[in-house]
Amino acid sequence: MKEYILVIDTTEENTGIALRGTDFYKENIWVSKKNQSEELLPNIDKLFEENNKKPAELKWVAVNIGPGSFTGLRIGISIANTFGYALKIPVIGEANLAGAIKTRLEKLTNLTTNEIKFTQILPEYGRPPRITKPKPKK
Repeated sequence: MKEYILVIDTTEENTGIALRGTDFYKENIWVSKKNQSEELLPNIDKLFEENNKKPAELKWVAVNIGPGSFTGLRIGISIANTFGYALKIPVIGEANLAGAIKTRLEKLTNLTTNEIKFTQILPEYGRPPRITKPKPKK
């Protein structure tokens, strides 16, 4: 069975996903104007279907952790963590996805199933959150 990486980038309006293996690469990039929560999973499903791949073939998931859109980061990282948790595979979070994939592909491809574990990834927003005080009740 071939093993693949799912790549997710939801940091900007140009949303990107890809399936990558040692001898395979397919990507889908589209402009998503505040609709990533509705568009991301159907597009991931479509990417798997169009390329005759199954989520069970994933060895790990790579996700862009920011900085970027607050909501976009939360959506992409939540979906990446869900794949990792459900499939018991690692999730790699990097600001530079191309660098993460290049440096970790060989290392992770050679690991056995017993050596890889799911790890939760958290977003990096690039600045402290802006939390306002609640409005007084009338």
